[in-house]
Amino acid sequence: MTPIVITAPEIIQDEVNLWEALFLAGLQRLHVRKPHASVSQLKDMLISLPEKYHFRVILHQHHILTDDFKLGGIHFKSINQPEEFPIKDKNLSRSKSCHTPREILNNYKNYDYVFLSPIFDSISKKGYSSAFYTDEIKTFFQDNPLVKNCIALGGISARNTQECLDLGFAGCALLGSIWEGDDLTPNLISKRFRNNLSHTKPILENTNISSFQFITNDFSELDELEQIRQVCEAGANWIQLRLKNRSTEDIIQLGKHAAEICQHYQATFILNDHAHLVKEIGADGVHLGKADMSPIEARELLGVNYIIGGTANNMDDVHQLHKAGVDYIGLGPFRFTHTKKNLAPVLGLEGYKEILQACQNGNINTPIVAIGGIEVEDTTKLMEIGLNGIALSSSVTSAKNISNTTRNYLKQLINPLCKN
Repeated sequence: MTPIVITAPEIIQDEVNLWEALFLAGLQRLHVRKPHASVSQLKDMLISLPEKYHFRVILHQHHILTDDFKLGGIHFKSINQPEEFPIKDKNLSRSKSCHTPREILNNYKNYDYVFLSPIFDSISKKGYSSAFYTDEIKTFFQDNPLVKNCIALGGISARNTQECLDLGFAGCALLGSIWEGDDLTPNLISKRFRNNLSHTKPILENTNISSFQFITNDFSELDELEQIRQVCEAGANWIQLRLKNRSTEDIIQLGKHAAEICQHYQATFILNDHAHLVKEIGADGVHLGKADMSPIEARELLGVNYIIGGTANNMDDVHQLHKAGVDYIGLGPFRFTHTKKNLAPVLGLEGYKEILQACQNGNINTPIVAIGGIEVEDTTKLMEIGLNGIALSSSVTSAKNISNTTRNYLKQLINPLCKN
């Protein structure tokens, strides 16, 4: 489930700090709905929000600001809300509010996702009761299997998020369960957001695996620490430090500095190859190549609280890593890349499809991340076939502007939210 949070309609004191707390807690999409706010008020709020979060913001009104701040998308009310300006950025998501199944059928093809509300009795609007029976919703999705981009809204809380997914919704939008009451603090907001997610099975299965994984390299003009700093500043939350042909002393020294940077940005830090150094440098886990220590040995060394990933080039590799109990699999290469000296045969999109189908047939549910020569325009189609994410290295560090390139990839991963 990709969770969405909708802001309270009124402007709250220190609200931008609360937004940032949500993003740090893992929120990917914030719908800013301020029906009574002026353009200047919204502009001031966006100026206060760190730029690295702008692509996660979706505006409900004053769409003109979307271009100025390079935001993630625009939302339309259920009534016939006109286009406010020509959309220049083709990567913008477009979403719409609906209140009946007929509205869903009339709109789902034209938008990246649609809201249906109210599903349960509203938390934020007293007296705004559920408009649907659960059997009615379940039957609707069964009768219309192509509707795969409908988001539940209205009365969503920790007690019913999983129920929404079981009914057939693609995700849930949170409002009252986040903003209810006074004296809101960043800690309280973060706790409420995580509490809502903790009750959904998909989140629990892949809670530690990011859809965007950055791997350092040693042929960039920037050293590894500066690479990490720039991609984290741009919003990346998963870093793999890859140090080849370095002494143990160098790896420990660089690893400890990398751990500090990742901790500052609250990014997961994975060390490549050297499982025996993970605890010493303060990493969150290790990624193991095919010639490295076996995942079983690494698990015995590190225990259950550390992340272990492995490299795969074909279905046999995937099967072995799954049996070994890795937390995720880096599968590739997607296409030719200069990052690897001894490159395995490229998989291409069809190769990934075949392996994912084999995983489904074999009940293998280990998260799989694509790697190897992935460009920005590849991102959406790779995610559409069922991969859990992408891993990048030289395609980021060889760019003229690492920060902008990182944001472009991150934006592609959440825009559009769902595809039919």
